Amino acid sequence: MKIFKGILVSSIALTAFNGVGGILPSEKSEVAYAATYNYSNKQLNSTVHKQVTKQLILKFKNEANLPYQDGIEKFIKEEKQDPELIGILAEYPNVTINRLFNSLNPKEIKNLGKEIKDSDHISSNLLNYYIVENQDDIDVQTLLTKFEKSSLVETAYLQEEEAPPAERLPNLSVNPYDEPRLTRQGYLEPAPLGINAPYAWSIKGGDGKGTTFVDMEYGWLFNHEDLVNQKIELISGQNKSEHHDHGTSVLGIVSAEDNNIGGIGIAPKAKVKVVSQIRDNGNYNTADAILSAVNNMQAGDILLLEAQATYDGYGDKNYFPVEVKPDIFDAIRMGTNKGIIIIEAGANGGNDLDQFRDRNGKQVLNRNSPDFKDSGAIMVGAASARVPHKRSYFSNYGSRVDVYGWGNAVDTTDAKPSEFITNLYTSSFAGTSSASPIIAGAAASIQGIAKNNQGKVYTPSQLRDILSDSSTGTKSNDPTSDKIGVLPDLKAILSKLGFSPNLGNDSSIVFPEEQEINKGNKGNEGSTITFPKEDTANSGEDSSFIFPE
Repeated sequence: MKIFKGILVSSIALTAFNGVGGILPSEKSEVAYAATYNYSNKQLNSTVHKQVTKQLILKFKNEANLPYQDGIEKFIKEEKQDPELIGILAEYPNVTINRLFNSLNPKEIKNLGKEIKDSDHISSNLLNYYIVENQDDIDVQTLLTKFEKSSLVETAYLQEEEAPPAERLPNLSVNPYDEPRLTRQGYLEPAPLGINAPYAWSIKGGDGKGTTFVDMEYGWLFNHEDLVNQKIELISGQNKSEHHDHGTSVLGIVSAEDNNIGGIGIAPKAKVKVVSQIRDNGNYNTADAILSAVNNMQAGDILLLEAQATYDGYGDKNYFPVEVKPDIFDAIRMGTNKGIIIIEAGANGGNDLDQFRDRNGKQVLNRNSPDFKDSGAIMVGAASARVPHKRSYFSNYGSRVDVYGWGNAVDTTDAKPSEFITNLYTSSFAGTSSASPIIAGAAASIQGIAKNNQGKVYTPSQLRDILSDSSTGTKSNDPTSDKIGVLPDLKAILSKLGFSPNLGNDSSIVFPEEQEINKGNKGNEGSTITFPKEDTANSGEDSSFIFPE
């Protein structure tokens, strides 16, 4: 498309090789892309990427007064503060206790804690987190039990590798109608089908200009033909080619270029950066990736967490939002305290998060429980693309879920694992992986408008309230039982905030009549959006496309 002119804690982790891939909760893989369910299992190459099955994370109490450095077991032995710890280290002489956070030095971590932008903040000492590493084949559960007995250990837990939870319009700052795949991008359309991105584009900054969007996961194809000119920056970590299919699809939803090729992103003028959960040392560390991103972002920027966490005791439904892990929760909270807008995939476990209990029996994800802990992130569920949007069977739900996006039939850029073909696309990106970038794009659009028109940005709590406002969003099929919030409607939101189209009439582009765009108010029926042709045996409607329920 052509642009118009002018227009802080201690943890320990033990790791063992684990595969990453499959998305469906029913699949037995311990790790899956938190967001997509249309991916087959893909095992990581252990010679390239030092992965582990479980990590033992320790958070020490403040009174332990440990230096934040690698190899603190030597300090513990010398100080002899706790007989329990001394005994463990004597029994396991090859255990090493290292810093969990490596991307920042202790001074930088402390300085992050001073950058409080949100008044409703919670602070935590990230300098108390350590990870336990060991060369021997030992029972990590037994080791965990022993560490829990120490009077200096606040909490100890095992952590597995997190996976990416896969009109006649006013003048616009972008021209979406010359994008060949626009007719497949139903999530861009007016409510109730989509979020009405074109309306936001008619307002200065609605294309994301002036904002920064960061995606966190494992890999991306930076030179895809619809992304190459975005000059995507890798903040830190390794870009793993065996995972660049998922990340490429996520980036396309938010950042596909305005260039007459493929489709268009919701916020194509936002600056694009990424950060990898595979750190520079080859190990995965989601909390460190988040902290690294936060250190390189400003208040009002958007950070998308394309990952989900597993949790023992939930069988096949063990996929949860990554914030169920204490170190990740604290890293997220550090970001929202700084004013970073963090969009978190709700994950593909099909669980009622109100019923989730952590290892201490606390209902930390239930807003109506005294145990509730608020990271400040905007949590995203998934619903069917078809109107009325039904909660996707795999989507987690509950009072903690703020908003939802399309959980299937999302058209976007694509790539093949470990291949470098630059012109691939998909019409079937799915899961909370596809839902979350839709919300991230909406957030970037709103922030861009606020920044360009009012010289300010919204805080995390303000923007979460704006996006989840039931009076401006499209409700799901049965809100009482779905419990996934609303699909943001940018026109309703921006109108309520007092913004209206304000771009000058300097284009010769002729746009479709408004009624053509808006008449599709019953899913894809009557819409200008064209969906892929698939078997219609079970559709029950005249549509040529089957929306998975």
